[in-house]
Amino acid sequence: MAKKGFELKTITRLISSDSDKPNWSLCVGAGISIPIFPSWYALAKNLANTLIPGSDLDEEMLTDLAFSADALIQMVKNKTKISDKDFAIKMSEILYSDFKEKIEPNDWPAIVKILEANHLSKITAKEWDVFNKYRDTVLKNTTSSVIAKSVFKAIEAGISPKSILSFNAEPLLLVMLNSLLMQSKTDEDHPIPKQLFNKVTGSLSNQNDKRIQYVFCHGLLPLSNKSDKFTYSTEKLVFSEEEYLQIANNSFSWQATTFINTCTTQHIIFIGTSLTDPNMRRWLSWTHSNRLNEMKEYNLNVEDSTQHYWIKEKPKNRDLMPWIESAVSHLGVRLIWLDSWSQAGEALELALGLRKREAAPKINKTYKKKNNNQQRRKTHSKKDNVKHRNNKKNEAR
Repeated sequence: MAKKGFELKTITRLISSDSDKPNWSLCVGAGISIPIFPSWYALAKNLANTLIPGSDLDEEMLTDLAFSADALIQMVKNKTKISDKDFAIKMSEILYSDFKEKIEPNDWPAIVKILEANHLSKITAKEWDVFNKYRDTVLKNTTSSVIAKSVFKAIEAGISPKSILSFNAEPLLLVMLNSLLMQSKTDEDHPIPKQLFNKVTGSLSNQNDKRIQYVFCHGLLPLSNKSDKFTYSTEKLVFSEEEYLQIANNSFSWQATTFINTCTTQHIIFIGTSLTDPNMRRWLSWTHSNRLNEMKEYNLNVEDSTQHYWIKEKPKNRDLMPWIESAVSHLGVRLIWLDSWSQAGEALELALGLRKREAAPKINKTYKKKNNNQQRRKTHSKKDNVKHRNNKKNEAR
């Protein structure tokens, strides 16, 4: 039977080890970047209407087709005759279009440089000031902004994630974290390394074990056709169904081995993912089944074991909550329910033990005792008055 999900009022520290040092990773999906970046259906619609003359699709029409997101992207790609690289460039232009419209034209080159950077040493303080201006305004209400602050708080507290697995083809959360890193360098009480994250787009990427691995499991889009080859990874892009099926047919793909290794060695907290991805579900199922079998070998009487947690907003129909909990229980995943995405950072901090849930206000015992005594005196006084009136009536008779 599926375990009941946590809510903010019931969640306690969930990630810990014998040494009291959390061994965890974060896994993020497209949900953390909405509304700055479009949903999958919006992306497919915009691609079709931009690349195919005469197209007039809308999101409702695409939803009615009942195809997966990658199948919709493949559908559009099949109707064009452009190369894979040109298709990736067009996809990038559409992905970043809403964000770019909110940026002043003179500021866009600095934003692009920061989004593409592999090394922080190449970014000037003035360029960071430009990004921070939009981080604190345009990007303020994204879930990326909310959880970046909580992840950085965990880093400062010495309980860093071992890795961050991103299934997005854009680096918004990574850049948010790097901007907080650069700001912290002015605070002498919190000495932070110059480079905190490795930007990992493939097996050949620099993976310094003293840094946190930020892994782009589905590749990374270039921002233009002039982007440096080492700043993106179109070879690992998994937007079309063709690319997705190549991973599905290879149990030893870079994405599969990276994800499975993380599942077996660490707790994973999922945010912004739908957990409907068949590959991800298969990898989780394998590792969870193996975990249960090993427990049986050691005669551990455990019917189920939760190793991973999924932070998710409550559905409008609350009756669906137990069904969603049941849909991921066999994957070793337990829900952490939010009333709104603005609570994502708070939920993450509670799960990591960085924040204590506010306790109900205590009643002052002296004050309570005093009130009880006063109440008893009032009760006795009322009884005496009634007795006195009854005696008067008897005397009158």
